[in-house]
Amino acid sequence: MRVILVVERCHLFPGLSPQGFLPPGAINLDLVDGRLFFAERDYMEQCSHFKQVIPYLVLTRGEGADQRVLCYQRRSKHTEQRLGGLWSVGFGGHIEPEDGAAPARERRAAPLLQATALREMQEETGLEPGAGALELVGYINADAQDVSSVHFGVVYRVRLDALPGTDAQLIERVSAQAEPHQARWIGADALPAMTPTGAGPDGGSFEDWSQLAIAGLFRS
Repeated sequence: MRVILVVERCHLFPGLSPQGFLPPGAINLDLVDGRLFFAERDYMEQCSHFKQVIPYLVLTRGEGADQRVLCYQRRSKHTEQRLGGLWSVGFGGHIEPEDGAAPARERRAAPLLQATALREMQEETGLEPGAGALELVGYINADAQDVSSVHFGVVYRVRLDALPGTDAQLIERVSAQAEPHQARWIGADALPAMTPTGAGPDGGSFEDWSQLAIAGLFRS
């Protein structure tokens, strides 16, 4: 039985549930400290009264017109079948007990998210830019689709400029991991035009969270 970190929706959103890509100041994660708990994933995937908190890592190189984003296509046999084959700008995953086993009353969102972000980045990309490369840039909450309705994304931009190696060498390292079917760098200014269904690389489509992240971070 796999267990993952969740929080009751009412504690995360004291009022109405905001939708879409939200700026960093829109959510106060300190409000959920001490209210986080681990629960069986299979059950929580079907229960929208709770939100599974997920770090969502957008990896970039360059600035301005030279900024490019590391995008990847999920394998068709993905753990989350509803996302199989879709393109993404975000790496990440569930917070698990190994990321922080403090008693419930002491669980704090920020250190748990950072620990999970660093673990997931190493596991899914093979890259280790360090905690200093993480920049909180916003949140994602979208209840229109089943998979999104039970998840809450904490979006980090991860700058990879300090990592040694060319763009091609980093792609080779990422592509060697189990998560991506394929990976490539795409210019940030080109991404907004790729968000409609079928307008992604190779005629593919971006998952809904990636569409929201692109609109929030890269639309001029």
